[in-house]
Amino acid sequence: MKSRSIWLGSSSRSRSSTPAVAAQLRQLRLAPCAVRRRDARALGVQTARSRQGDTKASIIDFLAQHPGSTAGDLAKGLNLNPGSVSSRLTQLAKSGEIKKASRGYSTK
Repeated sequence: MKSRSIWLGSSSRSRSSTPAVAAQLRQLRLAPCAVRRRDARALGVQTARSRQGDTKASIIDFLAQHPGSTAGDLAKGLNLNPGSVSSRLTQLAKSGEIKKASRGYSTK
């Protein structure tokens, strides 16, 4: 079987830098190297930009189940970077999708 390759970014680090991408590549039997992002989307491989919506949805779901959670609580519960979670919470609060409580955040 001929091996197809895929490249998912502009980083000089390993081409399959995240375990999720590596798993998807293994499932598709692709070598992690050099196909364009457009082709990756056609194959259904998620890129960091396409996962942003998943992070937003998971944060909102977590807050619905755990009102008053802080950025640290969310980061631990969702296994995400605390700085990224904090930034995303600020964005969601400014857009009105969630509400900042006296301690933590909650859904509207």
